[in-house]
Amino acid sequence: MRGTLLLVVIFCLSGTCAQEENAGAHEGLQTSGQTSDYIWDELRALRDMVVEQRVELKAELQTLRDKVAGLEKENGQAAEQAARRSEEDVAALRVELVNSKTEVLLNKNRLDDMEKTIAGSPKVAFSAGLTNSGKIGPFNTETTLVYRRVLTNIGNAYNPSTGTFTAPVKGVYYFRFTAFDNKNGEWMAVNLYHNSRRILHNSELAGGHAFIANALILQLERGSVVYLRLGANCGLYDNSDNFNTFSGFLMFPL
Repeated sequence: MRGTLLLVVIFCLSGTCAQEENAGAHEGLQTSGQTSDYIWDELRALRDMVVEQRVELKAELQTLRDKVAGLEKENGQAAEQAARRSEEDVAALRVELVNSKTEVLLNKNRLDDMEKTIAGSPKVAFSAGLTNSGKIGPFNTETTLVYRRVLTNIGNAYNPSTGTFTAPVKGVYYFRFTAFDNKNGEWMAVNLYHNSRRILHNSELAGGHAFIANALILQLERGSVVYLRLGANCGLYDNSDNFNTFSGFLMFPL
């Protein structure tokens, strides 16, 4: 910029000198005072122009600096937000991982407890058929049914000599029975007893072939007994096909 202004000044001075020489040739000599005033006017104009351009450049430079500062601030805020989000995401993942580990540990403990309970609980299950001799009953009074054809008797809680199941432990038990008769016009009736109390009654009039099946769940104390009785004046029929069965098992101890 300074080099350009210097060239302008020299050009102006050269032009002024040329003008003076031409004027001296055609019009005669001019006073030195008039020439000096003209040069100083040109210099003042150039100075004012330089000052004005310098002010404009400073303003533009300040604007650029403000823009750069704003961009740096925005970038810094964006970086801080990104870092904060990353830290929050990592913290959330850590919490989720801790919760997952805790849940896995709790489930493992529950499973271990269940396995210990199952391993430590008694194994009780039985199933028996009534007879293979054919006709049973009718009898004048209600009669206990003795299922002598034992199919399964884990834990030996069922007695095939008396037809009675005795609970070895306090717990919840499942029982099921089936009954069949093939004598037309004869009633069949089976009652399930818990100790001395009749819990369940089923009856059917045989029409050639009649079949009954039922089941229930009982909570028993240790030493409680469960058995089936044939109703008075009722009959059943059984053979090796096991139409009549009595079954049960321990669901879980209490």
